[in-house]
Amino acid sequence: MKILALETSTNACSVALVDGQQQDYSCIERFEIAPRKHTQLILPMIDSVLKEVGLDISQIDTLAFGRGPGAFTGVRIGIGVIQALSYGAGIPVAQISSLAAIAQRAYNQTNIQTQQQTKKILVASDARMKEIYFSAYEPLHESMMYIGSEVVMKPENLVEFLVQQSIVIDKQCIIVGSGWSEYSQQLSQISVQCSMAMFDDSPSNDNGIYPHAADIAFLAFEEIKNQCLVSAENVTPVYLRNNVAKKRTINIK
Repeated sequence: MKILALETSTNACSVALVDGQQQDYSCIERFEIAPRKHTQLILPMIDSVLKEVGLDISQIDTLAFGRGPGAFTGVRIGIGVIQALSYGAGIPVAQISSLAAIAQRAYNQTNIQTQQQTKKILVASDARMKEIYFSAYEPLHESMMYIGSEVVMKPENLVEFLVQQSIVIDKQCIIVGSGWSEYSQQLSQISVQCSMAMFDDSPSNDNGIYPHAADIAFLAFEEIKNQCLVSAENVTPVYLRNNVAKKRTINIK
């Protein structure tokens, strides 16, 4: 199984090519933290990973991309490129949460470092406008699965949201994402009860980890197994702010 994945929803831009099965695969990745340079980087990155393994896009079995939530422009770049590739080569697409990719990376890194099985991961990413993107995850078959739902909200509302979603927090919970440091005061009631897991992608970055295309590709294995792939015309980004405004409002007082 050959999976080509890309992630552009944050300041980081990355492309990965995975070859194999979920239990045994090889992966090459291009990753760069480059705000506002995604349009310049994404296509050369795709060409680079394909050339390294001597493959043509027509030999790829599945495409995968980080569907958000994240920066509007970054998500639009990702969906535009993935739809063009899918249309052009007739390749199905796995749509992967960018928050789940952060959780997957934290899960893998934490287990490597501690040699213990993480039971729950809470991802909070800075959504700007004094809000966070949040979701909680548990591992299933080594892949991240939602607990509750993805939301955008004021950080000070997270405690009550966790209660409403019946998400229990303790020292076995790992917290990760830029939101925990950006809004440390508002989120301190939760963070003091959990284990911190910040994995910097560069020495100058102290805001946690970015989603990586390599983790997008890994999570695509579950989408393939569950037959959740879509065609190009059915690719759908997730912005959360639009969804919240139209479908549900997180307004906890």
